[in-house]
Amino acid sequence: MFEAPDLARARSAARQHLEERQTGEDRWSLGVLKPLTPQAPGTHRYRVVYAIWEPKDDFFERRDVHELEVWAADAQDARRLSHADVQDVPGYDPAWRVRHVVRVPEAP
Repeated sequence: MFEAPDLARARSAARQHLEERQTGEDRWSLGVLKPLTPQAPGTHRYRVVYAIWEPKDDFFERRDVHELEVWAADAQDARRLSHADVQDVPGYDPAWRVRHVVRVPEAP
């Protein structure tokens, strides 16, 4: 874990740590950087909606089951970060799937 003043410098520091750990083989990869504080420079708030598909007669019906808000660099990172957080939700079911990821507009 390390601190950086913004996303660009966090990525740079992570890459530097990654290079230091490599032993000549490509075993390490740079995953998602998780901001440890809300509103970290370079991040935005995203809403991630989880749904489940339930059998109904001869088709499946989608039902939204949970919403999370996460701070991330982009929607793809928000999706990945939410997977760890949603598993701590009481009643979590591994069948839940991300239905929707949207950036939350900043308040004026």
